[in-house]
Amino acid sequence: MKFKFRFLGLTLSLILLVAACAPGTPEESADLTLPTPIVAATVPADLTGGLPAAPTMDANNIPRDIDAGETAVNPASTATPRPKSETPTYQVAYVTSDDTLNVRSGPGVDFGVVGELAPDAGGIRMSGSGQAVSASTWVPIKADGLDGWVNSRFLTETAVNFCEDEEVTQLLADLRAAIAEQDGRQLAQLIHPERGIRIHTAWWNPGVIITAEEIADLFSSSVSLDWGVEDGSGQTIVGPFRQTILPDLQKDLLPATETACDEILAGSTAGIVRLPDGYQQTHYVSFYRPAAEGDEFDWGTWVVGVDRWQGAYFISYLVHFQWEI
Repeated sequence: MKFKFRFLGLTLSLILLVAACAPGTPEESADLTLPTPIVAATVPADLTGGLPAAPTMDANNIPRDIDAGETAVNPASTATPRPKSETPTYQVAYVTSDDTLNVRSGPGVDFGVVGELAPDAGGIRMSGSGQAVSASTWVPIKADGLDGWVNSRFLTETAVNFCEDEEVTQLLADLRAAIAEQDGRQLAQLIHPERGIRIHTAWWNPGVIITAEEIADLFSSSVSLDWGVEDGSGQTIVGPFRQTILPDLQKDLLPATETACDEILAGSTAGIVRLPDGYQQTHYVSFYRPAAEGDEFDWGTWVVGVDRWQGAYFISYLVHFQWEI
C-alpha cells in the first residue's frame, strides 16, 4: 500500500519544505460522551500498506447543534505537519444530521448564537487565533456570511489529495504497529491530544471516546466500559478495551489484506454498511479481512478515520464491521 505525494510546480526547481508546527488545540464531541466506568479501576498508563484512489465523497447526512466541550486534555503532540501553500479551509464534522453547529459572538457557550452551520458546511476559514475555554478550543471563523466563534472539535481541516498523501500512509502504518505491539504510548502520539479517539463496535452503536490521558495505558487498563449491544442477541457489550476491542483489532485489522480509501470494504451481510451519522464529512481508510474459504460470513473490517488539523494528521475514530443478521 503506497501513497504518492503530488506537488505541482511551474518552475524547474521543486522545493519540499516540512514545517514543524504544533497541531491544533483541544476539542471533543458533545454527541459522543465518555461512558461511566462499569467497574472502577486504576488506569495505568508498524505495518504498511497502500490505498486505491478515492471515490466521490458522500457528504449527505451530517448536522447537529453542538458547541460545548467536555474533557480538557492538553499533552503536547509530536506530529510533524506538512507545509501548506495556501490558507487552509475547514468543514463541519461529527455533527449529526438532525443538528447544526452554533456560531457564537465570542469564544464559549456564554456568548449568544449569531448563526448556525449545517452539518455538511464547508469552505470555512479561520480569521484569527483560537482560545481555550472549558476544555475546548474555540476559533473565530468566517463562512457563508457568518462571522463568529465555533468549538473547534466540530471542525476538520480540508485535506487535499488525502488518498495519495504519504503522511497518511505512515500514520496508518504506525497505528497498526502500535496495536500489534500493544504500545499505548506510541498510540497516544497518533491521537489528537484534546479530541481523543472514538471507538465503535458497530456503526449503529454509540462511540466511546478514549481521552488522550487514557490512551497511554489503554492496553493494560482494567476499567470496564459499556460499548453498546451485540447484533441479534441485544446483549450489552461490557468490558475493558483489552478484552472487548483489542481481540477484534487483532482478528480483523492486523491481518487485513485489502484496503480502500474513503470507501468501506465489506463481505456478505444482511446489515447496512455505512459510517456513523456525523462522520460523512471525514476521510477514512478501511482495512478488510476477507472471509475464509467456505464461510462467506467470516469477514471483518475496521474503518480508520483520519482528521487533519492545522497541518497534521491524527487518528480520529475506529469503526468495526462484520456480518450482521
